[in-house]
Amino acid sequence: MAVMSVRLLPVLCLALLSLRGSGAYDPDDIALLQAAQVPSPYGSLWPLPQAVQISPDVYYIPPGEFSIVHGAGSTAGPTCVVLEKAFQRYYDYMFGYEQRDGRDVDASAPSSGRLLQLEVVITSKENECHKYPHINSDESYKLIIDDSGAVLQASQVWGALRGLETFSQLVYRDSTGAFTVNKTHIADAPRFSHRGVLLDTSRHFLPLKTIFLNLEAMSFNKMNVFHWHIVDDQSFPYQSALFPELSNKGAYHPFTHVYTPVDVRMVIEYARHRGIRVVPEFDSPGHTSSWGKGQKDLLTPCYTDGQPSGTYGPINPILNSSYCFMDELFQEISLVFADQYIHLGGDEVDVSCWKSNPDITKFMSEHGFGTDYRKLESLYVQRILDIVTKYKKGYMVWQEVFDNHDQLKADTVVEVWKEKDYQKEMAAVTAAGFQTLLTAPWYLNRISYGQDWIQAYKVEPTNFTGVFWRLFTHTKFICKNLAIFFFFHLRFSHRSFWLAVVKNRIWT
Repeated sequence: MAVMSVRLLPVLCLALLSLRGSGAYDPDDIALLQAAQVPSPYGSLWPLPQAVQISPDVYYIPPGEFSIVHGAGSTAGPTCVVLEKAFQRYYDYMFGYEQRDGRDVDASAPSSGRLLQLEVVITSKENECHKYPHINSDESYKLIIDDSGAVLQASQVWGALRGLETFSQLVYRDSTGAFTVNKTHIADAPRFSHRGVLLDTSRHFLPLKTIFLNLEAMSFNKMNVFHWHIVDDQSFPYQSALFPELSNKGAYHPFTHVYTPVDVRMVIEYARHRGIRVVPEFDSPGHTSSWGKGQKDLLTPCYTDGQPSGTYGPINPILNSSYCFMDELFQEISLVFADQYIHLGGDEVDVSCWKSNPDITKFMSEHGFGTDYRKLESLYVQRILDIVTKYKKGYMVWQEVFDNHDQLKADTVVEVWKEKDYQKEMAAVTAAGFQTLLTAPWYLNRISYGQDWIQAYKVEPTNFTGVFWRLFTHTKFICKNLAIFFFFHLRFSHRSFWLAVVKNRIWT
């Protein structure tokens, strides 16, 4: 009897245990539950490749003799650190529980039919060994395991990383304890070029080891974008070189609950080695309460009965000093974060404080805005977009920015997060010519029991009337309650399986 991959076994067990839950299901749900009981002809492959053929023919892998190497003709070599580290990492994933010489395990394997090497061949001159992943990264690969050996071929290193993950999932141990792999032909590429996970480190500060653990889990599921919701109302843990008071006064703790420049570089590099982009989010003008603690006069003073109340609202959009500050901050951010995109937020702006402020109401009157505070918000957003554009960065925004009819660049990415009528919103965004991220159906801060993974799996991202090629996919972790927070500490929890089924859906 074959033993499944150690990393995937808990996930598969959850699929079987979920049958024990209670509740009524429609016929499609029952079919999915029944399918979960049937052994897959594709073994532990997850997400399922686009095209795969697995033969009963088996090859034995002696860990002490096996190696992952650069194949003949590859444009990458020993100087390609991304691949060199990946070779070691995936060797350890597959055989890390054994002694590196593997003498006992090797002795149990037959002397014939052995696989001693996986050759990795990068075919493009632009192999991107020394670059960062980006929206147009080529993650396609081909994997062939047959009598002549094992060859993983990819145009760029990013495809090789995905192929190494696939190869590691194909390796299992038979009843004698010998490591084995079946004769296999795979041709694979992702369905969507953006497959993201959002972590909120403002509401709940997460130590680096937890972020690294999440990035590792993302690589297992072939996810490629870490949306780092790094600051918000609750805290400002990003340690700015230009404005150190932002974290000194806005973080939960100025020393233990901050991300230093070195920390940020470590996260970006750790992610790069796994083919994962890091897109930071600095949401404004709302969600900025923590910013005001370290930056004087940034937030709008609120009034009650014509007098200052001592409380503050969103960023003050009528002061030039606000934009000077944002200009300098985004100049720094554009240098610190390597990705071509910055997420600028723009959601959930509470205008009640603006309405109470006499200086702002005067400004509104002078500019002919009347009482339409969306126009004031649009004025602010447009100036921020111009600032980010000046530093040659693209931007992502929440759907409210699109809904307010702001002037957006053609390459703006609009993220749809409101669950109600999200298909209509997707249709409107794509019809207007913008690329879009879909988040709405995959919030993990829902509390439910039983087989909630079924509904997540059944979501078809292209189920709307619009331009499908402009669609990306995104899974949002908001961390507003312990059920989600547990995921980061208990990797193979119920939520981990919930995540994994979504990833299978948006890759294949």
